[in-house]
Amino acid sequence: MSSQLYSTKMDLGISSDSDVELAIAEDLLPKPRRARNFLPRCFGDAIDEVTRRQQHRVPEAVVDYLEERLGPILQHRTQRNQPLTPRQQIETFLHFSGTNCFFHLMRDARGPSTHTVHRTVRRVTAAILTLKKEVIRWPNDMTKLRNDFMKIGNFPCVAGALDGCHVIITPPPDDETSYVNRHHSHSINVLAVSGPDLSFYYVNAEHPGSCHDGHVIRYSQLWRKFEDGNLPFPGAVLLGDSAYALRPWLLTPFPGQPEGAKLRYNIAHLRTRNVIERAFGVLKARFSCLKTGIRLRDPAESSKLIVACTIVHNLCLKYGDDELSGGEEDGTNQGDQEEDDGEAEEGGSERENRVRRQNQILATFMR
Repeated sequence: MSSQLYSTKMDLGISSDSDVELAIAEDLLPKPRRARNFLPRCFGDAIDEVTRRQQHRVPEAVVDYLEERLGPILQHRTQRNQPLTPRQQIETFLHFSGTNCFFHLMRDARGPSTHTVHRTVRRVTAAILTLKKEVIRWPNDMTKLRNDFMKIGNFPCVAGALDGCHVIITPPPDDETSYVNRHHSHSINVLAVSGPDLSFYYVNAEHPGSCHDGHVIRYSQLWRKFEDGNLPFPGAVLLGDSAYALRPWLLTPFPGQPEGAKLRYNIAHLRTRNVIERAFGVLKARFSCLKTGIRLRDPAESSKLIVACTIVHNLCLKYGDDELSGGEEDGTNQGDQEEDDGEAEEGGSERENRVRRQNQILATFMR
């Protein structure tokens, strides 16, 4: 060390051994690298089954499926710095989304650093999104779908129930006002279509909370697809509340206090459309981060996390996990009875087509 210090002093032209000059010389010398401190990892057999279920919120069959499908994507190329295995990364993601705990609590419970937890959540989210087209879609058996909806409220030709749901997020500082919703909180307005088994057939989490439900659907891929006539089956309709515009493929309830056939139509409409409220309730009961607020700074990452949670939710239903099916329904959608005035002002043949389709369904409830 003294020879290295002498050499550095000679290079700097220092001839005196004063304390000041020694301090300057020592600051310029290379510092030894601090050794990393790896905490004990708590995965797999280190956690009992009850605790694992409380943390993951999904059955082990779903974890096995994700590990099999996403393992090649999540596998690290090197074993330097003790990287997490694909299964450990998936468990970290499920622990965060299921409990919505802080990153430093994840560090204390699991072992990886807070930065590793953050990177892992983003990495697994991106990997799960590769399964979106395969998991979030309409089922193949359309006959069973129509019959299952008919059993709920005797409403014919239903292909799905549609509604919006607000998920609280951390807003960006440069565009905070765009995410303020009607409840004066910051959120993302999530548009979704659900089936009778509470699975999701379509999810859109791209719009901030300030956007009206009618605006969200108007600029969605679902709108363009159904407007072009690409329906799940001929004559299929979606059921939405009065916040949406009446379309030939999107039926809304009759306003006011109707009687007779219109009243029976509204009752059947409400009973059938209730599946989307229950689906949102089960989704938020399973993933606490969607109920209490996502703690990610980037809204784009929050949107991806929302879609990833819906994918895992569908996988849970696929593997028969109905433990959370009695979850508390989300109340953020109730009371939103605004009309899309711009759509209602349209006239002519387009409006006639919308009303004609609604009257065709209404004829079913006439006695």
